[in-house]
Amino acid sequence: MNWKEKKKYETLLARARGVVKKVWGTGYAVCLAYPNVYRVGMANLGFQTVYKIFNELTPFLCERVFLPRPGGGAESGAGAGEALSIENRRPIRDFDILAFSVSFENDYPSILTLLDAGGIPLRAEDRDEKSPLIIGGGIALTLNPEPLADFFDAFLTGETEETLPGFARMLAEVRPSGPGREALLASLQKKMPGVYVPSLYEVQYFPDGRIRGMAPRLKGLPEKIRAAPVKNIDAFCTTEVVSSPTRKWRTCF
Repeated sequence: MNWKEKKKYETLLARARGVVKKVWGTGYAVCLAYPNVYRVGMANLGFQTVYKIFNELTPFLCERVFLPRPGGGAESGAGAGEALSIENRRPIRDFDILAFSVSFENDYPSILTLLDAGGIPLRAEDRDEKSPLIIGGGIALTLNPEPLADFFDAFLTGETEETLPGFARMLAEVRPSGPGREALLASLQKKMPGVYVPSLYEVQYFPDGRIRGMAPRLKGLPEKIRAAPVKNIDAFCTTEVVSSPTRKWRTCF
C-alpha cells in the first residue's frame, strides 16, 4: 500500500466514531464483508450489529471490508488491487473467517468480486486449510442460500442477533482442538441450529430449476435446515454502532 492509500485509510477512520480496533494477533480474526461500497454498507444496521456482536466477544477480533468503488481508495476497503480490511489494513485472506452480510440479491456478484480481490478461491471445494472460512448471513441468504451454495462454506440462517453469539462461542470452543476444515464444518452442522453447510448435503432439482429435495451426506445431520426461531424479538437492540459521515441510508420496501 502506498502512502496515499494509507493516508486515505487513516482519514476514514479518523472521521468515524465507534470503530473498534484491536491488536492484530490477539483474537480469533473475523473480517466482516459487505458486498457493496462503504457508504451503503455502513447504513445497514444488520451489518453494524454483527460488527458489535463479534467485537464484544473476548476471543474475537472483527474488522470490515467493502466492495471496491470506482477509482479505488480507502472507502472501498481495498488498496493496490487487493482487498484489505479497514481497521488494520490486513489482506482478507489472512483472517480466520470472512463473514458476508447480504441483504439484497443484486449484491450477489459483488461477493465473488471481493473473494477474487482477496486472492481467495471462489468455489468452496477449491479452498484448503489455509483459506478463511467463508460464511454468510442476512435476509437474502436466509430466504434462499442455494444460488450461492457453491461459494460458501456455511450459512447462518435466521436472525443474526439470535444465532451469531452461539455460533461464535461454539467455533471458539471447537477450533482450538485442531479439527480439519471438514470436521469443523460437520461439527457446526450437527450442533448448531440454523447452520447450513452446503457441502454436506446433496440437492435434487426439478427440470425447471426448483429444488426437489435435500439429503444429508453424513449420518447424524438434520434432514431439514430450519432457521433458528426468535425467542424474544424485543430483547434485540439494533442501533448504529459506527457513525460515519459517508454512510448512505438504503431502504428495502
